[in-house]
Parts: sequence; structure tokens; C-alpha cells
Amino acid sequence: MLQFEDTVKCWDVFELRLPIAPDDALYADAGLRAVFERGMRQLHADGFYDGNGSLIVRFMPDEEGEWSFHADGPSLPVDGMKGEFLCLPADPGVHGPVRVADATHFAYADGTAYTPFGTELSAWHIQNGASRAKTIRTLQASAFNKARMSLMPNVEYTGSGESNFSPFAFGEGGKLDFDRYNPAYFARLEECLQVLAQHGIEAELTLLPANEADVQLTPVQEERYIRYVVSRLAAYRNVWWTIADLGDGTLRRDKYWRCACRTVRECDYGQHLLTVHGAPAAYDWGAPWLTHISLRHEEVTIASTFTLQYEKPVMIDHCGYEGTGPGKENALTPEELVCRIWEGMARGGYVTHGESLVGSGGTCWSIHGGELQGESWPRIAYLRKLLSDAPDFLSYNRMRHDVSTIERQGEYALSYFGAHRCTSRLFAMPGGEFAADLIDTWNMKLERLDQTFQERFVIKLPGKLYYALRLQKVSGGLVTGTIAEEDTEPLLAVGDGD
Repeated sequence: MLQFEDTVKCWDVFELRLPIAPDDALYADAGLRAVFERGMRQLHADGFYDGNGSLIVRFMPDEEGEWSFHADGPSLPVDGMKGEFLCLPADPGVHGPVRVADATHFAYADGTAYTPFGTELSAWHIQNGASRAKTIRTLQASAFNKARMSLMPNVEYTGSGESNFSPFAFGEGGKLDFDRYNPAYFARLEECLQVLAQHGIEAELTLLPANEADVQLTPVQEERYIRYVVSRLAAYRNVWWTIADLGDGTLRRDKYWRCACRTVRECDYGQHLLTVHGAPAAYDWGAPWLTHISLRHEEVTIASTFTLQYEKPVMIDHCGYEGTGPGKENALTPEELVCRIWEGMARGGYVTHGESLVGSGGTCWSIHGGELQGESWPRIAYLRKLLSDAPDFLSYNRMRHDVSTIERQGEYALSYFGAHRCTSRLFAMPGGEFAADLIDTWNMKLERLDQTFQERFVIKLPGKLYYALRLQKVSGGLVTGTIAEEDTEPLLAVGDGD
């Protein structure tokens, strides 16, 4: 008999559970599926085998009200089984899954704008309980709202005393059995997804590893694995899919990744965000099945070019790590990483944080989680604080090639000077009166200039590294947006110009 609750909140997980006799053959095909209906809508969800004699179908309702379902499969009566449940309003602060919005930006399903401030945490979920708890506490104290994770992390990344590091079960001789899955691993992963969701953090899951030598699946095994993962996890609202990390390229033909994307789309009724990750030349980023672009590149100014060319959100999910490693990508100064994140944002893209500094026990944040060791993350939090008062969906202005600028024309502009030590700059802001704030992005100080500006004007700048300038339209004597009084110091004189 199917087991289920008769109420669920919007964008939470609704679950049908069917107890049966244990049978590992069901990992390949659970044989259980359900159609969920509300009004004229029909959404299909495949089931999965959770081990220990339990078949499950999960569903994420996205609309309040009465839903009905019809489940069928060999383990049910010939006519299947029907039922109903009530979808209640979402909890406060729950906005649904993230979607693409306004072509090159993101928003939650309810329309609330979402700006990703991501960090890499590839194997934090396979660490011991103390480490995982420490990671969550660290995330709570940071500004990160997206965690980039790997479903097949390297075995050497596992935490002390942990054995559930792989989605696959162990077979004879301790080797991984790619025809069976590890429910304990997925239970751990799902616990982590739920905790991230509670704190408003999206989970970007890379399905296949960068090094195919680590896990060699046949095409049939690969498709089964993707179907199992998506059927199991698609009901979590904070999941994003990344098919694979292609690195600088791959020997596999494009048709393999196309097939993998098609499999995800077939199984994911929730239509979560979907991409692959790699260097600019590693893939055809214009492929319509990719919702956004995920790049591995140290030159973040490429964000504006890719945004223009493909008209999709551009995420530079790997631009290097703050650290002191042997390779240049692992040895960025905190100043350089913060500069790259600001520059990418001011070019209309989104840049992910990474940290390779080694802490206690030989762990580092971007692999194991735990505690942040570096100096970049508070500056990223400051950037998020600044943007929290900005209008939604700011766009890169290509007419300001001398400095990277995102703006809403006639209302707001944020220019980043980065590695350029400018002493002054001409601005053109027609259509009103604007207040100006000079921002020291490294020292996290904002200095309100003591006059307002119209049309064309020159603002003197300090001639120092890592500065930005914000212009906000004044309406009725008040600046549109807010500013923390403790962050404000009137400072520089201003000269007229044409």
C-alpha cells in the first residue's frame, strides 16, 4: 500500500513510499512512476529504489491547492493507485527553485531576483558530522548563497572515519559496483541539501567527474545513474544540475553530453537549471538545452563577451583559488580573487569563490569545507551587501569600455576600476540628479561625496587600486536606495568637466 502525507507546502518534497520485498535489481529500473495533476497540468515523476525494500516517488508541487496523482508499476494493482493531497502556502522566505530571468539573470520561481554568490565545496558532504556542522556554521556567517558540489568526489577527499563517499555500492573485493547504488550516501547528500535549503543556499551538483578514469561507466550505466540521481533529487527546490566538468576539453563527442542533458530533462519535471562546466573552447555554449554558461577561465572579462554572444547568464565557476599552492590557479592573492569577482560582476557575469589554503588537519575549504582561512570572503559579503540595495537585473554597459560598469539606465550605475589607479573620470548620467558614493572595495569603506551631479561631470578619484563608484538617482531630495550611516564619510572634492 502506498504511504504518503495528505499535505505538503509549496516547493517542498512530497513523497510516495511503497514497501516491497528487497531486490537490488530494482536499482536499474524501479518500475514505479506517477502522474501528478492539477487542473489541466500533468507532471510525470519516475520512482527509484531506496534499498531495504522501499520504492519511492518524489514530487515538488509548485502551486497551492488540491493535487491528484495516479501511480502505476508492477508492484501495484493492474489499474495502479490514485490519491490526492493538498499543497499549502510556502513558508516565509521560500521562493521556489531558481530560473533564468530577463535572458542573462536569475530569479526564483515566485519572481524574486536571485544574484549568485557562489563558493566551491566539492566534497564537504562526505566529511564527518563535526566537519559538516562547521561548514554550515561558516556558510551562515558568510554571504555565499550557492555551493558547487561533486556527486563523485575523489576517494582521498573523504572525511576521517567516513565510508559513504560514493553514490555507488561496494561489490566484491571492495570495488565499486556501477549497477547498484548506495542509499546511505544519498541519505547523507539529501540531509545536506535540506540544510542548505534552510539557509537559502543553492546546491549545484556536478553529476560526472572531471577525470573519467576514476569512474568508468558504460553508456547504459551512465544513463541509469543519471536517471536515478535526477529521479531521486529533482524534488529538492535548491538543486542545479551540471552534467560534467570538462576541464580544458574532452575526448568524448558532443553527442554524449547531449544525450546526458536529454536524460536529465526527461526525468526532471521541475526543470531545474542545467549546464556543463569547462573552458571557453570546451563546448558549444549556445546549445539550447543549457540554461546558462559555466566557465573555467582566469580572465573574467570574458563574461561580457559570452553574455552578448549567447544571451544567457554567464557564470565563471572557476577563475582560480585564493591560496599558496604550487600551481598558479591555486595561488591567487585575496586581492586578486576579490578583483576578479568584482570585475566579472561589473561585466554582467557571476564569479564563484574558491579557496585552497590548508587549515588544521590538512583540509581546505573548496574541497572539505570546514572553516574559511582566507581574506577574500568578507569582501565578497561586502559586495553582496552593496548589491542588496541595487535595482534588479543590472546590465553591463558596453558604451563604457574604459571601465566595467553595470547599470539600469537613468537610475543606477556601478563602475569598477579594479587594477586601474584612476585619478578622475568623466561620467554622463542624463535624466536627473545623482548622488555619488566612492567605494574602497578592499577596505570595505563607502564615502558619500558631498554634492549631487547632473548630465556630464568629472569626479576626482583617489588613484588607488580596487576602487568602485556608485551613482544613484536622487528623487525628491532623497537617494533611491539606502546606505549605512556608519559606512559613510564625505571625502573627495569634485570638479566640473565636459
